[in-house]
Amino acid sequence: MQLAWGTGAERGGAQFVVAVFDDWEALHAVLLDMEADATARSGAVLHARKDVPPQASSMDLLRDMVQLHFTQSRQRIVCTMGELARELSARLAKGARNLTDALHGWLSSEQAGQLESHIERGRLVLCVELRTPEDFSVVCGRLVQASPHMVGLCRINFES
Repeated sequence: MQLAWGTGAERGGAQFVVAVFDDWEALHAVLLDMEADATARSGAVLHARKDVPPQASSMDLLRDMVQLHFTQSRQRIVCTMGELARELSARLAKGARNLTDALHGWLSSEQAGQLESHIERGRLVLCVELRTPEDFSVVCGRLVQASPHMVGLCRINFES
């Protein structure tokens, strides 16, 4: 597991922490823990799995999802509805051939490729917006403890 930083070229925009999980139970536990906080955070989950359990789809963040059909991806990527899904859909419409292309500028090419590889292996990617310095320490701390693979930071400049 590693703590990785975005490219640095993406100053401004919303800051997100990105974590990778092996299974729904681990992700669900983290989301329940974060929901218990009074502070509402926006975020998204990306995956290519078909086994969404009922307890996961009952959570607000995981309720509505959109499929992204990248021409060069082996699997269809699913993203929970929200700003990230809209931006990824816009990048797909502009010609992004895979998730790595769509993540260009938010993460380095290597980091974006790692995330796509994790998704292709059936893992779940959680992106959570950090709005305050407290969010940074609390959310990053929880995710570093809970994610067995990677936790990274990036800035996303939403075009809308």
